[in-house]
Amino acid sequence: MTRDTEAQVSESDETSTEKMLRTAKAVKIEPMPKPAVSLPLPTGILKSEMTSEERLKIADRIATRIVELSDGDLEPQQTRYHISLKVGAGPYSNAVTVSKRDDRVNFFITSTNLLRKAEAEGFKPKRAEAKHPWHKDRFRFWELGLNDIEAQQVLFREIVKESVSVVMDRKRKKS
Repeated sequence: MTRDTEAQVSESDETSTEKMLRTAKAVKIEPMPKPAVSLPLPTGILKSEMTSEERLKIADRIATRIVELSDGDLEPQQTRYHISLKVGAGPYSNAVTVSKRDDRVNFFITSTNLLRKAEAEGFKPKRAEAKHPWHKDRFRFWELGLNDIEAQQVLFREIVKESVSVVMDRKRKKS
């Protein structure tokens, strides 16, 4: 490109920019939506396609299987947002909770060996926020499905028994 051509190009760029600025309309710029974290679902079903009734059925199956693993120590009780698996009656008797809204199950675990076993099997238990002293040692298993429980029956039987014993010990101490 010659100097004359460069001057013409830069001059035409300036004039076209000026024209655009004069005739431009206001544009509203909005932030891009953040992608939602996807949870594993049964094959062929998207979370957006899943109804609350379908999610409730899955939570019920998971809760039923956990009750079976507890050898009858736990009794399910429906609440608005989760299924409580209780040991006995009264307050502070939830040993396990199964969420109706997402793939999350809470257990009480005090054994570091049991936590290591769960992590070695590929699970990622996260300590739940303890708003009350009672909730210490409560761990959340995200994305836990019925297939996971079936594949690791021995592990989850140990976890359920641990959770039941933690709640029973705390109830005895409270009495």
